[in-house]
Amino acid sequence: MIRFTKEEKTILLFLLAALFVGTAVLYYKKLNPAHSQFIEFDEKEIQEFKKININKVTGKELVRIRGIGPVLAGRIISYREKYGPFKKTEDIKEVKGIGDKAFEKMRKEIILE
Repeated sequence: MIRFTKEEKTILLFLLAALFVGTAVLYYKKLNPAHSQFIEFDEKEIQEFKKININKVTGKELVRIRGIGPVLAGRIISYREKYGPFKKTEDIKEVKGIGDKAFEKMRKEIILE
């Protein structure tokens, strides 16, 4: 007959408890599959979520757009205050420092509402 020391009994008890808990978790996941699924978004939904409304955002939010730094963000806000909201996304090219090349970089990140 095998005799275990007190430490071996403690380790064995711990391993059995871990096995029991692991089995319970797997059983729970099998009974509740909705908890183990992820929400899936398609690429179009992700791109729309990332877009920034250039008529409503602050300067801090404008700098998140590719190619816009603090100075350019200030110019965009000044332009909005002076001339009103942009009517088309292309109108942002009227702001000093934003040309065709810069606009093409930011085109996919901006929207108007």
